[in-house]
Amino acid sequence: MTSSDRSELEARVAALRRIVYGTPDGHLGAAAAELESAEAELARSASAGGAQQSPAMPERGALTVLDRVQRTDVVDVVDVVDVVDADDAAGDASETGEAARTGVPTGRRRRALIVVAVAAALGVVALLGPLRELAEPPRGLEIFDRAPDPSQALLPGIDDILTPESLASVRYIGAGVGYDAWVFRDRGDVCMTLQRQNWSGSGTTCIAESDFARTGIRQLVRYEQLRDVLRPVGVGPGDGVEFAWTADSTELEWSMRR
Repeated sequence: MTSSDRSELEARVAALRRIVYGTPDGHLGAAAAELESAEAELARSASAGGAQQSPAMPERGALTVLDRVQRTDVVDVVDVVDVVDADDAAGDASETGEAARTGVPTGRRRRALIVVAVAAALGVVALLGPLRELAEPPRGLEIFDRAPDPSQALLPGIDDILTPESLASVRYIGAGVGYDAWVFRDRGDVCMTLQRQNWSGSGTTCIAESDFARTGIRQLVRYEQLRDVLRPVGVGPGDGVEFAWTADSTELEWSMRR
């Protein structure tokens, strides 16, 4: 697969994730099955790309089979089996008696063991990309490509005025100095809502999605809107706290403003 084809596939996966995770009942539609297929194809592409970039194999006979496996990230199972066959065929008869005495597997048994080990290694390599992606926290707009947590995707006081599409995109991004924060998409904009904990009052700031990568979303909360017990040390009258969610953010961020 060329780099152009891979880029197109990655774009298709991102678009499908937006449909599956960011639209009402998206996970119940045909896009869910298409997303699963596209992600599998992307994983296969990553595996194949690793094979093409692997170091060149030396001439047969220059290294042992174990050396060949250790020197290569992704190996060709058929090639390894051929090497084992060639290395072991002549010695099988003489090794049989030695194996019975020492407990070392004969050539045919070693062939089977290596095939199993190589197949397992290929499976691990194919899964590394998707697993790494899931293990890393999403940054910025990537949060909309992950399934929402039903226990967190609630927007007190505002969820009843959102469109179904916007409500489906709501994601919780954390808390800071007495405020909870959610983000969502709304007709070409990206929005962040702050809600004071155990207190009435919330505020929403929106920005065009095309501007998000450059500026992110920022919202200033003044001194008098911060609860005494949660107000940061050093913040006095006339000061405030700026909350932010940017393209590099993995959660809600805040800093003091004077």
